[in-house]
Amino acid sequence: MKKYLLPAFVMLLLAAFFIFCRGRFRTDIPVIGHEDGFADLRGYDLNNEVYHLVNNWDCFPGVLYMPSDFADEDSAPVPDNESPRNENLGTYRMRLVTKPNQWLSVCGFSVDFGTRVFVNGQEVLNVGYVSDDPEKAIPKSRYMIIPMYSGESGEIELIYQYSNYVHNEGGFIQTTYIGTPENIDEYRRGIAAWSLSIGGGLVFLMFWFMLSGTIQKSREYLALALCCLVIAVRNQYFFAEYLLDPGYSFYWEYRAVVLGVSLIPASAMYLLYAFFPKAIGKKTAYVFTGMFAILTCLHWILDTRALVALCHISYYSCIPFLFWSIFCMCRYFIKEHKADRTDMITLGAVGIFIVMLIIEGASSGSNQMVNHFGIMPMAMVICLMLLAVVINGRIAKKMLALEQEREKARLLEKVNDMNRDFLRMVAHELKTPLAVISGYAQLSELQLGKQGEPEKVAARLSTIREEAERLADIVNRLMDYTYNKDRDAEMSALDVEELLNSAVAVMTPVCLKNGNKLEVENNCSRMIHGNHELLLQVLINLIANASRHTRNGTIRIETAEEELDEVFLVSDTGSGIPEDVIPHIFEKGYTTGEGNGLGLAICLETVELHGGTLELVSTGPDGTTFAFTVPSEGEKHGV
Repeated sequence: MKKYLLPAFVMLLLAAFFIFCRGRFRTDIPVIGHEDGFADLRGYDLNNEVYHLVNNWDCFPGVLYMPSDFADEDSAPVPDNESPRNENLGTYRMRLVTKPNQWLSVCGFSVDFGTRVFVNGQEVLNVGYVSDDPEKAIPKSRYMIIPMYSGESGEIELIYQYSNYVHNEGGFIQTTYIGTPENIDEYRRGIAAWSLSIGGGLVFLMFWFMLSGTIQKSREYLALALCCLVIAVRNQYFFAEYLLDPGYSFYWEYRAVVLGVSLIPASAMYLLYAFFPKAIGKKTAYVFTGMFAILTCLHWILDTRALVALCHISYYSCIPFLFWSIFCMCRYFIKEHKADRTDMITLGAVGIFIVMLIIEGASSGSNQMVNHFGIMPMAMVICLMLLAVVINGRIAKKMLALEQEREKARLLEKVNDMNRDFLRMVAHELKTPLAVISGYAQLSELQLGKQGEPEKVAARLSTIREEAERLADIVNRLMDYTYNKDRDAEMSALDVEELLNSAVAVMTPVCLKNGNKLEVENNCSRMIHGNHELLLQVLINLIANASRHTRNGTIRIETAEEELDEVFLVSDTGSGIPEDVIPHIFEKGYTTGEGNGLGLAICLETVELHGGTLELVSTGPDGTTFAFTVPSEGEKHGV
């Protein structure tokens, strides 16, 4: 559980930050109810509170009225508050009564699309350009803050003109809030804090996910990047007020916003596929992607009046894919009999995303806050926090699998090195008896050529036979090692004299090749505990090394008794070992050009196997001496 504590703590901090920012976006605002375009505000504390001004304005669809048209109450136009708001242009009028000489502000989104505002007969704001000529009208939608002054009478007349040639429905007064300029400014800064933290955070996350997805070639990251993009664009306040240049084309912005809304369900479906590609299948993903690619292209080709219908088609098209994906995933998990913790977290996160999507879709059109801000950003943050746990868990699994693969590779490399060392050791082990056989064979050949001393010839042929048998024994041990690695070398009581005689018989002809004389002095009367063949190989290797570096000299084997061990000394009268070589003589594979660098390493391992030690006693121009110890038989068995 410890490895989840720190990520959980960070997620809680992130959630607390967004909850704090969301708290700056006030929703518990008291309502001022009114009818027939008239509101009496004298009983409300406008100095300390922001109020939601219910949109029961007088409506005059189809006509752009000026303030002068309402100057005479008897001849003023009659409002039509019952007709549907589907005209391309129109006028709204609201009359307010408040305390005299009071400054107030009204805030809210402009009327779709292009708004002209009058306060007490004076034009105070233009969003776009309002005109009854479609060629002259310039659509635009912005968040408005309208200053008002009640004057001596305390009366305020507020008139909106609007024109809409972008889509078939529009001209609705958006949610309107009223209060003092200071309170309205504080309210708007709360909206800005929420929109910038969520929208800006999603944009930066989008780029980070895109970068991670391209580097790691991860469809999960790319799906999250798509979700971040469409949800950031979905927040019209952030997109239009802060992300776009003030001189942007509203037609482009409108197409982008509607496309973003249309792609929200598609992004949810792609998110589901990205995390469960095996369950849903590539064919489903290809069909779904192809269909939405066509719908995306149509968003930039068709007239803007058709975009709302196209958005509805996008939402409805996701329904069969959603049910098909659920069916495929149920079939997959039932067939595979597995659904781990990360799968459940992923399903929960995507489920939250889809549920919030359904709620937002059902609320769009009837809830102005949903229309302009949406409820998906907060849901997206929750999903991102949950899916971040999933992605990090998957990355951790991949890293663990990669580390395991690397460990396997290291083990294989180590096995290969061991195999190479083993083959070198085998070659070294086989070379010595072959040299002995070759030496005795040459001597026998020379002796037979002289046709004399038949007894010596017979003895040498016997030595050749013994060495051939020893070579066969080495091969048998090699096979035993290959097929039975757990088998230990057999240890028993050994006679030192017999061991020395075997070494002399084997190595005498080898020493004679370089004109060397082999001498033996045995001062041990006790038995030793060990393996005859392995200890013989130690003596052979040490004598062979001494003879290789000695010419016309003496190779001497001497034994001595210590309190617990028997000591074997092998010395020569050769040229000695160079000082720079001494630290490396027992390293496997280290060689100065002669041999394969395994002889002394093998001797050291063999002596240590017997519980003894091997060391270089002395070296120099007068010769070299090596000494190794072997426990006595009595000491080994506690006698």
